[in-house]
Amino acid sequence: MPEQFRFEQRADFSAVIGENKIIASSIAANGEAVLLTVASQFEKAAFGREERKGFAIFPFSKAKLHYPATFIRFDGREILQKTELPEVEIAFPSVQPLPDGEVLLVGARCHYRDGDPEKNAVVFSEDGKVLRRFVLGDGINNVQTTDDGMIWASYFDEGVFGNFGWNQPMGASGLICFDSRGHILWEFKPPSGFDSICDCYALNVAKNAVWACYYTDFPLVKINSEKQVQGWKNEVGGASALVVDGRRALLWDGYGEKRSRCVVQDIGNDTLARPCEIEIGFPNGFEPMGATVIGRDSKLHAFAGNAWLTFDVGQIT
Repeated sequence: MPEQFRFEQRADFSAVIGENKIIASSIAANGEAVLLTVASQFEKAAFGREERKGFAIFPFSKAKLHYPATFIRFDGREILQKTELPEVEIAFPSVQPLPDGEVLLVGARCHYRDGDPEKNAVVFSEDGKVLRRFVLGDGINNVQTTDDGMIWASYFDEGVFGNFGWNQPMGASGLICFDSRGHILWEFKPPSGFDSICDCYALNVAKNAVWACYYTDFPLVKINSEKQVQGWKNEVGGASALVVDGRRALLWDGYGEKRSRCVVQDIGNDTLARPCEIEIGFPNGFEPMGATVIGRDSKLHAFAGNAWLTFDVGQIT
């Protein structure tokens, strides 16, 4: 029987967002919640899909209807920033802050047509003006920024191997660090004895290092401040979020019936050791199904409806 723990409710966003709906949520480098919200009539504008006859259903890379949105940065007690964005075209958006009150929105998909890739990242000023646009590539799974404005982007399989016209995908390495203007600073190369990234499932841009877990073998890798990469072999597959506290790694999620599985392991010399499955329950009235779970530093953050829930791996003795 897994040892039982519980998420704690950090905040309720209802009073913060009013009648608006949350269409993207994440965590900033210092642990604040960042939200992208829209009026209810625009709730589906960013999530259009195209059904091609005889083919699969493809997500739009740009919103067919441009929509107004509101960016909110909230620490659980007070609103630290609220920026109105009059016209947004980003589809399937990720949201993160940049220094000086700038707001970064990134679309998950990006077409490459006739040598001209779409600019799927846009930076707004603190007062909502578009400052710049640039390309971060197709197939983006996760985006997290640092306090000094570095942008870390991870990629799922279509971004690694190519789709939407990308014969030489920008995301081929699976994990890239950009500066705040979209210039590539660093690309992932696996350490000796480890496979390349086929699909980067989990990303945690922590204060002193960046951590990732990826398909196919799901190793845990650490990129330190000097961009040196270290890896640990791992037998637990399918995690979509991870947190670390220096000596332990917590992997959240899995396949099939293990969608809310949580496994804590010791970080050994070259292997994650002593796996211990724990159960992290949700407060009454909240269900893990449909929640967005993100790892930053040692904390798991769960967004369930308008609630913000947290769990610190340090709570496990």
